[in-house]
Amino acid sequence: MIPNRNYLQARLIWDQLVLAGVARVVISPGSRSTPLARTAAMHDRLQVHVLTDERVAGFFALGLCKGAQEPVALLCTSGTASAHYYPAVIEAAQSGYPLIVVSADRPKRLRHHGAAQTIDQLALFGRYAKMALDLPEAVSAAEPYRRMLAMLGRGLCAMNTAPLGPLHINVPTDEPLAPDAADPALHTALYEELRRELAPLKLHVPQQPPELTAISTALESAFCGLVVCGPDAARNEAEREAIHTLARKLGWPLLADVASGLRDCGEPNLPGYDLFLRHAELARLAPDFVLEFGSPPTSKALITYLNAHRARTVRVQRDTLPRDPEGRAAEVLVTDVASCCAALTARVKVSRDSLLLDPFWRVAGAARAAMSALSTFPQAELAYVAAALDTLPADGNLVLASSMPVRYADMLTVPTGKRLHVFAQRGTNGIDGALAHAAGIAQATARPTLLICGDLAFLHDLGGWMAARQQPNLRVLLLNNNGGGIFHFLPVAAHADTFEQLHGTPLNIELSAAGDLFAIQWYRCGAPHEISTHLQWAYPHAAVLEARTQRDSNHAAHEQFVQTVLQALH
Repeated sequence: MIPNRNYLQARLIWDQLVLAGVARVVISPGSRSTPLARTAAMHDRLQVHVLTDERVAGFFALGLCKGAQEPVALLCTSGTASAHYYPAVIEAAQSGYPLIVVSADRPKRLRHHGAAQTIDQLALFGRYAKMALDLPEAVSAAEPYRRMLAMLGRGLCAMNTAPLGPLHINVPTDEPLAPDAADPALHTALYEELRRELAPLKLHVPQQPPELTAISTALESAFCGLVVCGPDAARNEAEREAIHTLARKLGWPLLADVASGLRDCGEPNLPGYDLFLRHAELARLAPDFVLEFGSPPTSKALITYLNAHRARTVRVQRDTLPRDPEGRAAEVLVTDVASCCAALTARVKVSRDSLLLDPFWRVAGAARAAMSALSTFPQAELAYVAAALDTLPADGNLVLASSMPVRYADMLTVPTGKRLHVFAQRGTNGIDGALAHAAGIAQATARPTLLICGDLAFLHDLGGWMAARQQPNLRVLLLNNNGGGIFHFLPVAAHADTFEQLHGTPLNIELSAAGDLFAIQWYRCGAPHEISTHLQWAYPHAAVLEARTQRDSNHAAHEQFVQTVLQALH
């Protein structure tokens, strides 16, 4: 059966997206999106994933986008379906990833008349979409399609222009939605004519290289320089190597967030700073110049240290997204990170080590030695996280849910000699979509993938198992403390009258029932040393390792461990 004109339009849309680098589409089924869904499924250059829950689909697509480092498309039907993408769209916008939402819509004549499953979809994502396109309805003439393809080209260019971000493509679709045999010769000939004309729109934005003479002179003049790499500082090997090479050339301490992409690189990288910067004497050593990359650091100790001294700070970032909430930066270089670092490395002639390097290095070494005491605090969730990191194979993915898991991992050091790919949702720091996000990363990379999450994040994204259970390379360490463990670390914990009701929020749910519901392997771990027994990577299916902890005793053990390390530094 020959496709009708809706199918002609849909084929052209997917062809244009493929030219822009789209190779994966995540579809949430519906009736109005039938032409778009069928043509995507039949496209020889598209890999299709089907997830019925749009919120799950959104975070799964975001994980695919991060893991594959390429744009990923979402497709849904009309009505409120696309609204469920909103949390994932916001996270993509805040962190700078090219996520494409293709929403089928009712024909324009039915808008604002109370028609079923019809809402105003045009500005649904507000400022979180780089551009929102309302395509023309399908016709049987060439010229409207040429204008449509030009619209798509402009939207895709906007999406791929820094800062990268989401693109919304709204597609009004009239009946018939199923294939038919109307005008077969016309539609086939018209499609072939337009397909031959397809070409990606090339947008040339002249970018003046930043003037680096003054910066390089300032770098050479600094006596107590410091390099700080927040989350997402390096998205690829070129950026990672360029930042690390510059830090080595300068001889400055490199403080790299667990999700920075540089935590496991060599000297002068100093992991464990979240602990040793709490040391009073070290915290008094003031930097006179800070070179900063990436998003704001996870570590509160590092933020406190930087705010206390307010050294001259220069940020280097790949886009114009706001990444300086503390207002420390005197200058922001928006540029190609790898090229900028390489140019600075070539310009800097003085190779005088920062006066911070030796004292930081000595205290960091003492802190690493003292952290071996963690095994004596089995009630601390931190001990489970450390044991899990030891089991993750080199070149594996570590996915950290927000709240305590990312903070635990940031406090620890990556096992020596082990390169890990670390992912975290630090755009908005929300707990939503943790499982689906990890599943997308596991699917896109095919690497062993460990998600560490708490019970609230696990329950919040329970539907994410529809995607996660299909990933045999995915393991989940579930830190189940029956509620909001992070609040025990905050001042509100002192207010016992409403603490459990408003913040502790015990679930009192047997989460292991999810193992039966989704047919996933479920293991329970009673102590950190049991992690290596149960967290195996050989079996070909997704699995959960549940560590049941107590919020009160975890907080107490955590604080005792921190004090043990700090006492060892005196």
